[in-house]
Amino acid sequence: MALSSDSPKTPRPKRLPGRLSPNPRILKLHLSSYRELCPIQDLLPRRLPLIRLDANENALGPSPLARKAIRKAAAESHRYPEIAGEGLRDFVASELGVRPEQIVFGNGSTELLELLFHVSLRNRHEEVVLPRHSFPLYEILAQRFGCRARVVPDRNFTADLEMLREAITPRTRLVLLANPNNPTGTRVDNGALVAFAKGLPPHVLLALDEAYADFIDDPPPLREIIQQGIPVTVLRTFSKLHGLASLRIGYALASEEIARARQKASLPTNTSGIAQAAAMAALKDKRHQRKSKKTVRDGRLYLERLFRQLGLCWVPSCANFVMIRPPRAEEVWKALVRRGVLVRSLHSWGLPGWLRVTIGTPEELHRFAGSLREALRKVHPLQPIPAGEPEGD
Repeated sequence: MALSSDSPKTPRPKRLPGRLSPNPRILKLHLSSYRELCPIQDLLPRRLPLIRLDANENALGPSPLARKAIRKAAAESHRYPEIAGEGLRDFVASELGVRPEQIVFGNGSTELLELLFHVSLRNRHEEVVLPRHSFPLYEILAQRFGCRARVVPDRNFTADLEMLREAITPRTRLVLLANPNNPTGTRVDNGALVAFAKGLPPHVLLALDEAYADFIDDPPPLREIIQQGIPVTVLRTFSKLHGLASLRIGYALASEEIARARQKASLPTNTSGIAQAAAMAALKDKRHQRKSKKTVRDGRLYLERLFRQLGLCWVPSCANFVMIRPPRAEEVWKALVRRGVLVRSLHSWGLPGWLRVTIGTPEELHRFAGSLREALRKVHPLQPIPAGEPEGD
């Protein structure tokens, strides 16, 4: 049947938006620093057990108390964890002598860094300031949030606080600093760091990444600085000294105002009940902490004697790793991988020619020493390589 002229017209469909595509800023992110230069699987031996000295993990693993807590908490895996980790938060606050409202937990300190960007940056015209040779995640987060990263040269592989201060502009919102630094293992002087924090303009927040601070005997008095109202937030992790890297848990200490904003930006159950239970047990196990620190101190001395014996250049470290510069480093790295010994190539970190070696158990370090000698002989067949264990000082 024909439609009459006064029949209602069919509405024209609205024009739909174009094809959905990912955020181009995310697609441009460079994550090569988290990957090696060539596929490791192509180099790995099939029969040799791996020695992992590439991720700065605690070779001793979690403490006995933490292992027990993990098994107990696993039986309650069908229950949701405490929101904001309140029980663990109260315990950490009592250990540090601060208010619980100043503590925020995250899925590792890396999530806490991301939350810090969320609460500190308002638009892409704002800036962050950081040292050149530092943890690659800092620049990756700046790219992800579309802000400018002002990268400042360091001095002798150590953050130059004066140059960081000079790089601050009215658009700066964050100064990112790891102490001790990853991957160099260096640290800044406590007095200089306190003076730097106190001298920051009020529109700038200092984010101090203390993932490796457990390995130094005299950490800076940042709790007192925060209590004075200085704009500082401290990031800590349970992945290094406490050996809980796979459970992904860390915490931030800040003023109540900053902590409250970060808590609002995070998901209510961003850490698991197993991680919370393991973290509390790890903090209580002082014996395992002392044992882990001694393993690192002894291993660091062993590596320094080894590098001195082999005539290699290294950077004195305050952390659980040492950065070295063997000749033809990438070939040495590949030769180590073929022998089942994994260390970190720093080529994609902006440090070509350098390797980072995590301090493992004595047995792991002895195997590393033998493999390193073999790798150097393969790469430099005409150069004599000393044999035998390095002598003590």
